[in-house]
Amino acid sequence: MRKPLKPQHSASVAAVPRDGGFSLIEVIIVMALMAFVYSVALPQFNMRSGAETATKLNGLAGDIRGAFDLAVLTGKPYRLVIQFNSGDYWLEEADQSNFSLGSDKIDRDPGEQEEKDEAIAFDSKFNDYIEMAGTAVSDPKSGKEIPPESPVLAAKSQLKRAHWSRVDSLEWASRSIGPHMMVKAMQAEHHGHKQDLSEIGPEARAMIYFFPSGYVERAVIYIYFKKDELVPDETQEPYTIVTNPYEGVAEVTPGYHDYDVQHDKDN
Repeated sequence: MRKPLKPQHSASVAAVPRDGGFSLIEVIIVMALMAFVYSVALPQFNMRSGAETATKLNGLAGDIRGAFDLAVLTGKPYRLVIQFNSGDYWLEEADQSNFSLGSDKIDRDPGEQEEKDEAIAFDSKFNDYIEMAGTAVSDPKSGKEIPPESPVLAAKSQLKRAHWSRVDSLEWASRSIGPHMMVKAMQAEHHGHKQDLSEIGPEARAMIYFFPSGYVERAVIYIYFKKDELVPDETQEPYTIVTNPYEGVAEVTPGYHDYDVQHDKDN
C-alpha cells in the first residue's frame, strides 16, 4: 500500500529573492491612493483660500466704515491711502479740521514725496508775501513788537494744503489685501477718471477721503488676483467694492461691475 503523498509547499518560491522594486499592482494601488488624497485636499485648499479672500475684502470694507465713524466722532477729516500693487492700505489724518478737495478733478493722486515737495514750495512762495507785508513795529507804550497785518498772511492756514500723517495706533496699523491680491483700478470723486495700475506705474496709490460731516467719497475699487507683481490675473474672477457716501458702508461683490462715480453722483 502506497503512502499518502505529503503536501507540497512553495518553499522554492519564497526563497526567490526580490529585486526591491514595486509590482504593477502595488504601483496602481499607490497611484489610486494619491489621486484620492489629492481629490479630497484640493477642495479644502480652495475653501481655505476663499475664506482668506473673503476675510481680507470684508476687512477692507469694515475699515472704510471704521474711518467714516472716526471722522464723525473726532470732527476731523481722514483719508484711506491704498497702494495698488502691494494691496497695502493705511489711514491718515489731517492737521486741520477745515479741508476741501476743491472742484477741480485730478488725473492722479500725488505720491508722498510729491506732497512734501509741494509743502516746501508753498512755504517758499509764502515768504514773498511775508516780506511784502513789511516788518514788525514796536508799540511805544508797551515796547512789544506788533507783527505786520495782511489779509493774505491771515489766510495762510486756509491757503496751505493740509498736512497728512498716519494714524499711529494699534487699531489702525497698516493693513493689506495682499500678497495674492492687488488693486488694478480705482476711482473716487476727486479723480477725473479711473486710476489704473497699468497707466500710473509701480508706485501707484490713491486715496478715499472721509469728512466729519458724515460723508465718504463715492468710490469704486477693482481688486484682482495677482499673476505677477504688476500684472493682474485676468483668468480669475475679480471683485468690485463700492462705497455709499452717506452711510459710510462699502459693498463687496464678485465680478467686474462698471461704475461711473461722476455720473452716479450727478444723478
